[in-house]
Amino acid sequence: MTVLLVDDEANARQHLRSLLAEHAPEFEVIGEAETVKEAVKKINSLHPNLVFLDIEMPNENGFALFEYFENPPFKTVFCTAYAEFALRAFEVSAVDYILKPISIEKLQMACRKVLQQSPGNLSSQIQLLRESMADQRLSKIALPLSDGLTFVDLKNVLYFEADGSYTHVVTLAKSYLVTKKIKEFDDLLTQNEHFFRCHRSYLINLQNIKKYSRKDGNSIVFENEKWIPVAREKKADFELLIKSLYL
Repeated sequence: MTVLLVDDEANARQHLRSLLAEHAPEFEVIGEAETVKEAVKKINSLHPNLVFLDIEMPNENGFALFEYFENPPFKTVFCTAYAEFALRAFEVSAVDYILKPISIEKLQMACRKVLQQSPGNLSSQIQLLRESMADQRLSKIALPLSDGLTFVDLKNVLYFEADGSYTHVVTLAKSYLVTKKIKEFDDLLTQNEHFFRCHRSYLINLQNIKKYSRKDGNSIVFENEKWIPVAREKKADFELLIKSLYL
């Protein structure tokens, strides 16, 4: 069975390629892509039987791939770092997935399922998956660190602080430096009413505010005594949101 690997991280693609070569040699990797648009070109030129598809990618996430194919001519295994809450959505939609970090056992199980998989309407499965995930509130996030993934309860996050191409994810107990831009977290939490982008450098958890002061340019104080500014253009939206949630 021919395979295309789609992931924006070269190390992740190499890791999966090595695992397949050693532990699932009947799956032949014939190409790689690091974006959805590149994947579309590779699929049209190489015609793989199977696509291992990362979900969390910049610009377009993995789901966008199916907007280019009315009836996808390939099978799909999603590779995801979503926490347990979202896996119910995969089960409901009968879409195959591997939870990152990928282990030999998880990969072999996914490969066996692919070989046994009967033809189905993948477009309908993907639509159901997206709807199922939209119905569930995100309770945890996976933070990619140098030694793997750390899952953090959102309720324990105080704020996200931008640092160039990195983001500091700050909890009361610990701070994590993550190789993701703050916009990615903002997009991920856009449906969560308790998170608010009060400043271009800060995405805050409203549940963990200790104090809000209108003096000295409007500032928020958190439990760790960190003072965070509220941008002038965000002040009205911030106060309206606070009023609707807590007053």
